[in-house]
Amino acid sequence: MDYKRLGLKVGLEFHQRLDTHKLFCSCPSELQEGDPDLVVQRSLRPVSGELGYMDPAAAKEALAGKEYKYYHYDRASCLVELDEEPPHQVNQEALETAVILSLMLGCSIVDEVHFMRKTVIDGSNTSGFQRTAMIGHSGKIRVNGEDVEIKGTFLEEEASGIVERTASGAVYKLDRLGIPLIEIATGIMEMDPKSVQEVALEIGKLLRVTGRVQRGLGTIRQDVNISISGGARVEVKGLQDIRMLARVVELEAERQARLIKLKQEITGRLQKVSPRPVDVTAYFRDTECKFIKRGLQKGQRILAIVLPGWKGVLGTELGPGRRFGSEVSDYAKKAGVGGIIHSDEDLSKYPITKEAEAVRKALEMKPDDAFVLVLGEKEKAENALKEAVNRINMAFDGVPAETRRPLPSGATEYMRPMAGEHRMYPETDVPPVMIRSSWVDSLRKRLPADPQKIKDDLMIKYGLSEELADKMVISKNRPLFYKLVETGASPTVIAVTLEQTLKSLKRQGVPTDRLSEDHLSQLFKEFNAGLFSKEAIPDLIKAWSEAPGKSLEKILEETGLMRVSEEEVKKSIALLLGKYPDLLQDKRRAFRVLMGELMKEYRGRIDGSRLSMILRKEIGE
Repeated sequence: MDYKRLGLKVGLEFHQRLDTHKLFCSCPSELQEGDPDLVVQRSLRPVSGELGYMDPAAAKEALAGKEYKYYHYDRASCLVELDEEPPHQVNQEALETAVILSLMLGCSIVDEVHFMRKTVIDGSNTSGFQRTAMIGHSGKIRVNGEDVEIKGTFLEEEASGIVERTASGAVYKLDRLGIPLIEIATGIMEMDPKSVQEVALEIGKLLRVTGRVQRGLGTIRQDVNISISGGARVEVKGLQDIRMLARVVELEAERQARLIKLKQEITGRLQKVSPRPVDVTAYFRDTECKFIKRGLQKGQRILAIVLPGWKGVLGTELGPGRRFGSEVSDYAKKAGVGGIIHSDEDLSKYPITKEAEAVRKALEMKPDDAFVLVLGEKEKAENALKEAVNRINMAFDGVPAETRRPLPSGATEYMRPMAGEHRMYPETDVPPVMIRSSWVDSLRKRLPADPQKIKDDLMIKYGLSEELADKMVISKNRPLFYKLVETGASPTVIAVTLEQTLKSLKRQGVPTDRLSEDHLSQLFKEFNAGLFSKEAIPDLIKAWSEAPGKSLEKILEETGLMRVSEEEVKKSIALLLGKYPDLLQDKRRAFRVLMGELMKEYRGRIDGSRLSMILRKEIGE
């Protein structure tokens, strides 16, 4: 796609959990497993802000009348998370980290930190709002020779973790609620999706080199604001995998382009619809469709609306596995139903082909008409059809401004309307925090090094390859790497062990966490002394992890991985040549055969390159 011609504009909002206790209490920022100590159930309702206006996203969320359950864990949540007690003093370590990261992004730091309440009633916050405060503004970073504007940095609290969503609401865990986050908002970027992803990766590097942020899936996520010419700003919320960022931007640009084309196709040909729902439950009494049958047994109804002349429109493809009918269904679901069935689908998959024909005749539909069906309690079904009609009529406007969530394919689905300006109001329970310029100056003097400088140092001073240096720059093991190179062992062997071997063994279930820094230091001291080969390191780590109380000498004795001497190798070669006297007639074949035999016997006890050199010398190749 020609993204310049499309007028693609993208803005990023990073959300990174900080590696400290919670923002407004002393509970640890640790996720819990197992059964909760307490379960609380609540309903949330929208209220007007200080100027008397209600946020449209909050109002829409309240439409379904959902109820929420919260799992409370005594170790990781308290009365603050339950919203039964005011917030405590702001976490000073989290504030310091936010200032450091703001300075690294070239931001000016505010004189006073004022926390605000951001209305959120999807159940993820027990209070119905999220606390957030600006820390820095007007920054910039340079990526691939281009300046990228940093609009602002913010310190805020993490939302509750979702356990499951149900038709009547959702279940959340309070262990995640209140973990400190830093939010980083970029300015508008007019660049292609891959370049946007590179900006995200660069910001990710800055976050990680501080050593002050949490690691792992879910600890960092991005909200992506995307628009094209003639489209609208759409916020894709909660993208966790940066590697999917370019794909999400690409597919959203494509979706908006197709919606604009759809608008052009229907304008002047079709009219907005305002049909009245018709109860068609009677035509489905003998249906073979299992989920409809279950619904009818619960007393639910099937309501239908006719869309005059709209045949084929709901089936318009917008992206992978997504059609215009999918968009309509997303809106209907907000009223508390499971979705819609429409006439542009393959109805045999349900199967309701016969029932659909009966509905067509009963509603006196014309060949180019379409219909939408909804199953649910009567009031919910009526509200769902209102939402469906609302989205259908939006097709005449092209692209609606809305908040969406990413799907595994990189496509997105509707979450809620775009939040308005009235969702923010002052937090009265948290006093302003004064920021002293002398404190900021002291932090400025001890900022972490630039990622590129760290990478250059790893390559030039320590001889790491570019690929390995890239990994080590953002690795939590980098401080340990610097300590271990003091053993005199090869920096490359140390880096490979930390970044590849340990991770691979852990994935295999080896309890490598049992090995301390002292274990690893002794391992590399003895390796540098020539006690064993580098090929033996994975097997030694595996054996030592199972018995960390034993000495390394004992592990070497039990595994038989003590380095073999050159003299012993030469004796083995002589024995093999005596066993196979004709091998030397073809020295290339002799090398292959003998090398295979020797590796079986000495794997892990001598470096492969050293073994190869000895063998070549002995057979005169």
